Amino acid sequence: MPTIDTNIILRWLLDDVPEHTAAAQRLLDSSNCVVPDVVLTETVYVLERVMRLSRDTIADSIDAVLAIANLDVNRAVWQDALTGYRTRPKLSITDTYLASLANLTGNTPLYTFDRKLANQTSAAQLLH
Repeated sequence: MPTIDTNIILRWLLDDVPEHTAAAQRLLDSSNCVVPDVVLTETVYVLERVMRLSRDTIADSIDAVLAIANLDVNRAVWQDALTGYRTRPKLSITDTYLASLANLTGNTPLYTFDRKLANQTSAAQLLH
């Protein structure tokens, strides 16, 4: 199964280069593709840091990607991570993703030296 790069997702979401948006739409409409977790993480980073979009707008954008049925993506973890991303503004998408992954796979605790993460989620535990 082919894999999609971050720039395909970004062009589709941002609709800023019409020919790229159209090509991305054709691909998303016609192919089963893998979207690695790192692609969605990088997408959030670009939307947040470069495009300066709000967390709610970013989460809605990632939700739109998750809604594409023919994409092979870690939906359950990402949906849970986006809930944390929306409701815990002190945490990054990486933090909420890791906490969601640990919780949903039963691989807890998530050991960390990050006090914010440990204080904001039940999955994380400070390592002393």
